[in-house]
Amino acid sequence: MTAPPALVFDEASKGYDAPDGTRRWALRPTSFTIAQGATVAVIGRSGSGKSTMLHLAAGIEPVTEGRVHVLGQDITELPDRQRALLRRDRVGIVFQFFHLVPHLTVEENVLLPAMIAGDRKDHRTRAKDLLRRVDLTDRATDGVDHLSGGEMQRVAICRALLRRPSLLLADEPTGNLDDATGRLVMDLMGDMVREEGCTLVFVTHSEELATTADRTLHLRSGELTPA
Repeated sequence: MTAPPALVFDEASKGYDAPDGTRRWALRPTSFTIAQGATVAVIGRSGSGKSTMLHLAAGIEPVTEGRVHVLGQDITELPDRQRALLRRDRVGIVFQFFHLVPHLTVEENVLLPAMIAGDRKDHRTRAKDLLRRVDLTDRATDGVDHLSGGEMQRVAICRALLRRPSLLLADEPTGNLDDATGRLVMDLMGDMVREEGCTLVFVTHSEELATTADRTLHLRSGELTPA
């Protein structure tokens, strides 16, 4: 049986009603299909709709019109709890601002998704392996406030991959890093995604970082445009 696409947007859009009664679009009706195992960059300037697209893909925000399918499941009309369970079990998210928990150690931050899920499986071996792969074994028991920006983002990537998601969504994962560190983080994330066999969709404003992807989607003013 052929695996379903990792992500499908079918005329999916996000709009807001302005005080003057007009509809303002954060993302205009958009359609595309992303196969499982692909790495796709979504590129555009600030305010172009990149993060909105990612939030719709993750089910963090509902669509205004159209439909979104994630790993073969139509999430458009799923209740909030069901969308949250899908994110917990099958989707990993990497944020620009890391969102690490200051009072937890590096290893505890990586283990956080399993703790939240109440997963009784021992994920410590998995967490240690992920930290080894990003060269942070010797920082496992340190507090995250002692880490550099690049190290924090590596921890965030490990956390997102802990429960072996089928789809990884990354929102400006290098936005708070210098160019050299950002490139290293993207190379590392790409290598790990290929090793894990999951799909990666990341948003960026960098044309250079977009070249690491198999495919690029360009957004301008909330609308997909030709490359």
